[in-house]
Amino acid sequence: MKRILSAALLTLILAGVAFGLSDKEYTRMKKSSKAFREADKFMNECYKECRQTLPRSEFETVAKEQREWIKSGRDEDAAALMDEGYSRAEADR
Repeated sequence: MKRILSAALLTLILAGVAFGLSDKEYTRMKKSSKAFREADKFMNECYKECRQTLPRSEFETVAKEQREWIKSGRDEDAAALMDEGYSRAEADR
């Protein structure tokens, strides 16, 4: 059960990292928002815990799948949802 929870958590973390912000947007948010800094810190802590908890092969598989998903259209999918009226936070989930 712990492995499943860890894998799910890692998936969520990698899928929504900084809501797909550009480097410039990420830097601006990190400087201007305490809540953003706290959330970013929490996500990094969760990522580290998942990396330590999951067997290496499972962690690498999940990380690879997430990188492929990001390359294959995560941002385009989110943009399409935003065009339909969803907020940025809702679209990036």
